[in-house]
Amino acid sequence: MGVSERKERVFRQREQEILTAALRLSQTDEWQWVTIDRIAKEAEIGKGTVYKHFETKEEIYARLALDFHRGVLAALEQLQTAKFELQVRAVVRVFWNSYRDGKQYQRVVQYCERQDFRRAVSAETRKKFQELDQRFARVTTKLLETGVAEGLLPKRPFPLLLFGANAALYGGLHLGWGGCLEGRDSEKYLVELTDFILRGWIQTKGK
Repeated sequence: MGVSERKERVFRQREQEILTAALRLSQTDEWQWVTIDRIAKEAEIGKGTVYKHFETKEEIYARLALDFHRGVLAALEQLQTAKFELQVRAVVRVFWNSYRDGKQYQRVVQYCERQDFRRAVSAETRKKFQELDQRFARVTTKLLETGVAEGLLPKRPFPLLLFGANAALYGGLHLGWGGCLEGRDSEKYLVELTDFILRGWIQTKGK
């Protein structure tokens, strides 16, 4: 391994240490008042090193949120084409499992969903969020096209078809993050949520 490769490896390792430290601190009660200095101390590196990787704390949080959503998207893009109902069940399960297993990202992801946060980050980071949104849109568009082709969904604007389903999906996911399902059979609630979304879509066919 050459000098440049070693430097790059160390650089990436430091960056990951910063992200891990910030994610760990985001789970504390005082997470909203965490500073770059506090993140540096948690990562056991110099404050200046943090600034070599991220200009602001918001950029660190943005990177964490982007990484979380990229993981969800990667799982969605690996799903095989199937009948509409099977696709819906597979898609909802991906979100459900990702949010369940990624509970440590809760505060960061919710914080980064705010419009004032999006305005606070760099143009480059906003572009990354937009590109990710577009990739998610391609997945959902393909899903809805399958539903329309099978005659299960009405030929209505896709944003309208998605609105109610997204409200149910993200409402259920955030309820899970909020601890409402602790001690309960998670699988039963996943099935109930998926059935609710499917019923809502299919019932619109007659309208």
